[in-house]
Amino acid sequence: MRWSALAVGLSCAAEAQAQLRVVTYNIVGLAGNQTSLRAVISSLHTDNKQGFATPVGLFLFSEVDTGDTAALLALVNQAAPAGYTYALATYTGSGTEDGASGAQAAIYRTDLITEIPSGHIDLSTGASRNSDRWLFQLNGYTSANARFYVYQSHLKASTGSSNVATRLSGVQTLRANSDALGVGVRAIYSGDMNFYTRTESGYQAFIAAGNGAAFDPLGTADWTGASNAWKHTQSPRDILADGLIGGGMDDRFDMMLPTAQLMDGAGIAFITGSYRAVGNDGNHYNLAVNSGTNSYFPAELSRSAALATNLFNAADHIPVLADFQVPAWNTAVLGTVPARVVQGATATAQVRVANDAPGDSDLGVDALDYVVTGSGVLSGALSGTAVLTPSYTTVNVPVVTSTVGLRTGTATVTSANEAVQNPSIPLNVSIQVLRVSNPSFNAASDANTLTVPISASVGGAAVEATFQVSNFGFSADQATMDIDAVQIPSGPFSLVSGTATGIGATPGAVRVKFNPAGLAAGTYTANATVQTSDENVPGATTAQVVATLSATIGGGNPADLNGDGVVNGADLGSLLAQWGQPGTGDLNGDGIVGGADIGIMLANWG
Repeated sequence: MRWSALAVGLSCAAEAQAQLRVVTYNIVGLAGNQTSLRAVISSLHTDNKQGFATPVGLFLFSEVDTGDTAALLALVNQAAPAGYTYALATYTGSGTEDGASGAQAAIYRTDLITEIPSGHIDLSTGASRNSDRWLFQLNGYTSANARFYVYQSHLKASTGSSNVATRLSGVQTLRANSDALGVGVRAIYSGDMNFYTRTESGYQAFIAAGNGAAFDPLGTADWTGASNAWKHTQSPRDILADGLIGGGMDDRFDMMLPTAQLMDGAGIAFITGSYRAVGNDGNHYNLAVNSGTNSYFPAELSRSAALATNLFNAADHIPVLADFQVPAWNTAVLGTVPARVVQGATATAQVRVANDAPGDSDLGVDALDYVVTGSGVLSGALSGTAVLTPSYTTVNVPVVTSTVGLRTGTATVTSANEAVQNPSIPLNVSIQVLRVSNPSFNAASDANTLTVPISASVGGAAVEATFQVSNFGFSADQATMDIDAVQIPSGPFSLVSGTATGIGATPGAVRVKFNPAGLAAGTYTANATVQTSDENVPGATTAQVVATLSATIGGGNPADLNGDGVVNGADLGSLLAQWGQPGTGDLNGDGIVGGADIGIMLANWG
């Protein structure tokens, strides 16, 4: 593919390498073991719990102190698969935020997305904490619909009405900002929200109606208690140490909530079933995530155990991961297009359409719906869904063959997909529409019959004669002609040569032979049926013309054209009547009656 990503270092059941994988993770000011944190980040690239994996496109971190951004970026790049590079988006932490658990940070994959810095703002959401809003654009896409906002937050912690009210106020600030972006805003609310239940006012404010209404990929049902343990993100630890709290897995504090425009399956869109609390197998309610057996990867318990141990040591939250498809990418080229067709033919021009979006799996790419519309020498409107490159979908567009001449036209490949790259691609063609070829025995008129006179002598040698077959009326707008076969009944007549291809302004020649051996004086006839066809183009037709071969066996003198035993004026008159044409008067066998033949006749006079 155009942007096929490097697969070095990935061990996945199936790879969908350029879909957008987003992770939110509270790293608690890098207070945990950084070797374990790097291992956790590395594992996020290869997490194939849902059957596929892709290098993370966007990391969203909470509790990042001002002095830790360089170390965090270095750690992310060290954990990256070979060939991938990550950059820090606009960071606006401060000493005040450092004292209130740290700021928010976004680190993105540079080959996949780019930050639009003008889209960044800080939004005060209470407790001396700011939420950050970033605007990102998918690389290579020019549509504004290939942009999306991210609001990363760390809302006020703890129970109590004042803390609940502070969280609500923070969400209202976020919603006011996103609602003001207009209808169809593409945004993700992510971070450590600290909501204890689905009934909390802040959570309800997120999902309330409006332009920026959030949708919860896990649904809006209850997330508390052992039956919902698989949703929980805090705490993977059961002990307090190094500033990391314990208590076991019992709260769903960390969330990723897309807006409706990212949940509709079009353009950039959430991939159903991909949301998960990484490393949480649902069997560790109120326990450390690495207590006993962890079966996050059910068939790979050792892999699960290693991940759980690293989660335990890295932080007191676990990451939340979700995958999003990327928009379709329209690409189209001409395939086989006939340069020449015969008038009235049924012919098509081949258009090859493909989805060249940066991904290797249908799962991670919006399906490309296309319409190919013909104009000019092309017609029709043909629709379908294109496959991913390097394969392609072939569309056969009808050619209009009713009018003779050099005709031009366009096959326009359009897609109305959301955020599609190259929504319209015009492909121009030029096709010559031809009249059928016209076999004729005369270059100046349409003659479908001919008598070919041949003169031979009793007991004499075999005699050859030549006649021409023209493509009558030939011009640039007419098909060239092929002589495919000349059929002569068995007997004294036979074909010497005559098949030919590409006959245009110059006639083709058919040479026949008459063998008088064993035959008495007299006249013998046979039909030579000439089978012709148009050049090998769509709509080629066939035709035939018939030449009558008439051989006269005289007394032995070839100049005795009428076979009366004497060469005289009657024979000269016959010769002159054939002047400039093939016939029995062709005494020297050069294919045409001329002056040399008169000389031969005069030499045999009397």
